[in-house]
Amino acid sequence: MAKRMLSLLVSAAAVSLFTPLYITASAAQVSCHVPFSFVVNGATLPAGDYSIVSDGSTVLLRGIRKSAFVTTVLADSRPAQLDHPKTVFLRTGDRYTLSEVWTGDGLVRAIPGARKHIEERARAANLPVEQIVIPSM
Repeated sequence: MAKRMLSLLVSAAAVSLFTPLYITASAAQVSCHVPFSFVVNGATLPAGDYSIVSDGSTVLLRGIRKSAFVTTVLADSRPAQLDHPKTVFLRTGDRYTLSEVWTGDGLVRAIPGARKHIEERARAANLPVEQIVIPSM
């Protein structure tokens, strides 16, 4: 009986220890319609509807025909951003590149190196860089 009671106490302690981790690590999810094909992490994704799930420093873009997994960096964290989920693209010429994902959880996740790489390529080709913002739901 003592072994069973000890086992139950250890199990309860483990559940109470890991429950706060599960709650803080929950994923943020948004949906958006991207009207153009775009590049993310070296892969070209077609225009269409995407579900964007972010869990910490990773972002998964799930489309009907193609998906991509991206490691991101935390770019910003402000409570004012809680109600404004969106995806941000950089356009040079006819090429669109995913730059940031705002999931509405107060965190902005940036694709590492995307902005710097786009700006260098634009300077070399003498093209302007335009920021395209698509609201998400």
